[in-house]
Amino acid sequence: MKKENKRKYTTIIKELDLIISKINSPDIPIDKSIKLYEEGVKLSDQADKELSFIENNIDKYKNVKKSQIKKIDIENSFKEIEILVENLEDENLKIDDAEIKYKKALDIIYDIESYLKKAKSTIEKYEQ
Repeated sequence: MKKENKRKYTTIIKELDLIISKINSPDIPIDKSIKLYEEGVKLSDQADKELSFIENNIDKYKNVKKSQIKKIDIENSFKEIEILVENLEDENLKIDDAEIKYKKALDIIYDIESYLKKAKSTIEKYEQ
């Protein structure tokens, strides 16, 4: 099996930005712009694969968390989510740190969802 040099998503995006700036240059020869375009397409595919990998990891993590229900303080949970979302809006946030904060926010959201589903089923039992 061929071992690839795995690049981080942020590195790929920086390389794509560089290619775009070169392509947008008014004095670039057409043959050079075609080669840059082809390189950009390859990088774009790599970025898509990296994002898919991250999404799959998040989905796996999400499925594990769904099965665990615990007692929570909903009001504090919403405050935690608000803080995490504010942190995610930081332009200087690294992709790895963003992924950690995103996972934590998802954890809290799934805990709230599980708790509310459990509460709803309990209420439905008493309504019958």
